[in-house]
Amino acid sequence: MPDVVPFSQRRPEGVESSRSAWSPLTRVFFRFASVYLLLSGCYWIFVFADKSTALLGKPYNALWRPFAQWIAMHVMHATVAVEPNFVRDTRYLYALLICFVVFSAVAAAVWSWLDRQRTEYVALNDWLRVFLRYVLAYLMLHYGLDKIFLIQFPAPGLARLTEKFGDYSPSSLMWAFIGSSAPYTAFGGLAEVLGGLLLLSRRPTTLGALIAFAVMFNVTVMDFSYDVGVKLLCLNILLMATYLVLPDARRLLNFFILNRATSPAQLEAVVLNFPASRIALLVKICVVFVLIVPLTVREWKSYREIGAGAPRPPLYGLYEVEDFSLNGTVHPPLLTDTVRWRYVILETPNVIAVKHMDDSLSQYRMGYDAAQHTIKLDAAGDVAEKSVLSVSETGAGGMTLDGTFAGNAIHTTLRRVDRSSFTLVNRGFHWISESSFVR
Repeated sequence: MPDVVPFSQRRPEGVESSRSAWSPLTRVFFRFASVYLLLSGCYWIFVFADKSTALLGKPYNALWRPFAQWIAMHVMHATVAVEPNFVRDTRYLYALLICFVVFSAVAAAVWSWLDRQRTEYVALNDWLRVFLRYVLAYLMLHYGLDKIFLIQFPAPGLARLTEKFGDYSPSSLMWAFIGSSAPYTAFGGLAEVLGGLLLLSRRPTTLGALIAFAVMFNVTVMDFSYDVGVKLLCLNILLMATYLVLPDARRLLNFFILNRATSPAQLEAVVLNFPASRIALLVKICVVFVLIVPLTVREWKSYREIGAGAPRPPLYGLYEVEDFSLNGTVHPPLLTDTVRWRYVILETPNVIAVKHMDDSLSQYRMGYDAAQHTIKLDAAGDVAEKSVLSVSETGAGGMTLDGTFAGNAIHTTLRRVDRSSFTLVNRGFHWISESSFVR
């Protein structure tokens, strides 16, 4: 029966035993880093897997909530310090991470005084690395599968295609240019998934961490450059990947930069007996199964329900308004007219979007009755019963809408606009380009 090695210690070059004494600075750094990485790692896991970890996540967040809210309101001057439902760079999240940093510093100081005779933390560091491997693997798999299934960066929607370039926010521009190429989006996702899968095994940990670091460094630069509101998460992912790479930093420097010979990392085995080895293997299989299978199923369901694979609504399409009259008054297509419609967008089930002549966008909940050929809209709260439009199809996929909208009589003729008429969609890929195609 081969030995089972659930964790390992990489022996630094030139050191005969991994149990050699660590320097005082290294010990203090480890104490602080281990506490902070444990606290923050648990938070990220609880946020991204809240359903499967609700029993632990709710009390964990409740423990830190009073401290984070106090810092957010009294130090960062937040008017309302509400706990976010995701990982946006809110004052609350900044305050929470400040709590983790302060607690880690205090814990490291107390730990250093109480355990001042200890010269190394080899075994504890091994278990910390195992924890970080699986946390980082989960985050990489989560974001990687999000990209592979085109959830995080979908193709630009119909409403987005009608917007003027100068009206894009920096983050929307980034989302649009990445989402406009499904192969590039999937490629980025495959790189993240590869890094995550490699982290699930101890031997390729350094390679997996390097891939994770490279991918997330690029993501972090983009988030800072395009003002994407998840910078704190990206920085913490980089910290985890950096910690996993640090033991091999000297060997990597010698090999890639200094052109010096380097020896393999010495993985010290912890030999387990037969029952314990079977249990350890079973636990690892269960952990990997819990990490990958539910996450993949969730992403696939998202792809089928809200992503590119979701069914389109019956009247799906982008419609340009050709004629528009309100209460019998015809409104010509003037850019100064804030009442007249310019486009009607039916892209999401139970939602109709109307773009006005001044490019302002209004969205309303709707229900389509295919048998009666009517659309009921919730245009302004209690006027829903008065917002009923009858639908009559015309040639080339167009239609007319007649009825009442927010208490006003409305008539409009719509011409369907082919999505492929936009250059961003129809340009496609070309092996040969005799001249530059730039618009």
